[in-house]
Amino acid sequence: MSMLFNILVVLIIIVVAVLFLTRKDKRQSKHQYSHMVDEAKINAKKKTTHKPINAEFVDAKPEESISKTKVKSEAPEDFLAFQVKTSDKLTNEQRQVITEITQSFRKPHPLLLPLTQRSFEPNELFELIKKDTEMTAKVLNAVNSPLFALHQPITNINHAIIYLGVGQVKSIAMQFAMQQGMKFTDKNQNEAYQKLWKASYLASSFCALVAQEMGEENPAELSTRCLLSYLGDLAILSYKPSMAGFYLDDFTLFERTKVFQESMGVNAAIVGKYLANQWQLPNVIESGIDHSILPLTNGKVINDLSHNETRHLLLCYLSCRLGDLVSFNGLTDVPDYDEVSYEALGELEFYYTQENIELAGVNKINAVIADQAFKKKLNKIIAKVNADI
Repeated sequence: MSMLFNILVVLIIIVVAVLFLTRKDKRQSKHQYSHMVDEAKINAKKKTTHKPINAEFVDAKPEESISKTKVKSEAPEDFLAFQVKTSDKLTNEQRQVITEITQSFRKPHPLLLPLTQRSFEPNELFELIKKDTEMTAKVLNAVNSPLFALHQPITNINHAIIYLGVGQVKSIAMQFAMQQGMKFTDKNQNEAYQKLWKASYLASSFCALVAQEMGEENPAELSTRCLLSYLGDLAILSYKPSMAGFYLDDFTLFERTKVFQESMGVNAAIVGKYLANQWQLPNVIESGIDHSILPLTNGKVINDLSHNETRHLLLCYLSCRLGDLVSFNGLTDVPDYDEVSYEALGELEFYYTQENIELAGVNKINAVIADQAFKKKLNKIIAKVNADI
């Protein structure tokens, strides 16, 4: 009897232990994701490249800490040696990856192509947008949002164009054209998309303002180009939900690009260029997207571009990086600085900015960015977007 009792006790202990371990495993599995998020955020603050959340495609290895020091000479060696891959030197394997990404991405809204093809007179834009009832409703809803702080509601597209201008309404319409089908059930994927949407909107708004101050002939067209510079990021995020961590956890453009190139062999700019080609967007936009992150590395990479191409590239690049700082890094207002540089902003994305500015002969941009009145305009845009999104 005693032996039977001892056996029963042992069995009960084993059952209890199994149940405990099973529940523990479930709890660990349930909370594993949140632990990974916390760890990713800590590492990102240390500026260390690490694996993305739930990485199933990339195999990123920890890199040396990326310091935000303002001393240019102290930039990490891996950054100084880094080169942005370009679309003219792709292997068959890389082309296959691009094909898989672009083919899995949703088709563009029918209005996206005509919206990008040329500049519009107010009546022409009105006629184009009013053809699509859903687009009309979305544009009106946007212009009446807190973002624009209107005193009286706008009830028709024509009124919106007159009040906000062709460029602003066109930008809003294009935002919604890009958003078509971009709905994610994965929480982190959706949050990452919202950050990309915010960054692209801000970049577009910043570029229109900067280009106007610089006296560019087509601020609206450059604004459109900035907006579409995020196409590749959207496609990669849509293709691989595991990439969401690279947009949520304070990764820099350098860190994202480095990991994407090491894991997939391509970057967001190359993917965006192929999407633009697939959608038959204008050549100037396709090439603009293709070159969009070249200023991240040594200025020599843009030597083959014309003076106009280099100037437009820099205006768009700087606008996009400022949009990134607000959306991804939580910048709430433009700091007080005399130039756009690594020393002034402490971000590696601006390491070669002054070198590129001199190559492009657009030194005027430093004076524009440093102007207090201009900074107030930028901060007004940031405040409105942060309040609305």
